[in-house]
Amino acid sequence: MKKIILSATMLTVLVLASCGKSAICDCAETGLSMMKEAKEAKMDPAKMTAIQEKYKGDIEKCEKLDEGKTEAEKKAMEAELKECDSFKEMEKMSKEMMGQ
Repeated sequence: MKKIILSATMLTVLVLASCGKSAICDCAETGLSMMKEAKEAKMDPAKMTAIQEKYKGDIEKCEKLDEGKTEAEKKAMEAELKECDSFKEMEKMSKEMMGQ
């Protein structure tokens, strides 16, 4: 169950990659906050639902920024995301959580 929830969180992170430099990093920051709360909640399904609901508006905003982008633009946005400090921290945290 933990891996399913973590996978869903990582999928959300990839969706968050669909955001504009500061907008992309803002989306990465949202993803990082969600991951930290998920880790603190010990991936409890009820708490995960509350966390997803808390960030629903931010996630929707980031998802909508992806609309109408070409594949090249999406790849550029993904490259930009990987430069965000929050994304780098999310990757590290994800590896730690998967190892637990």
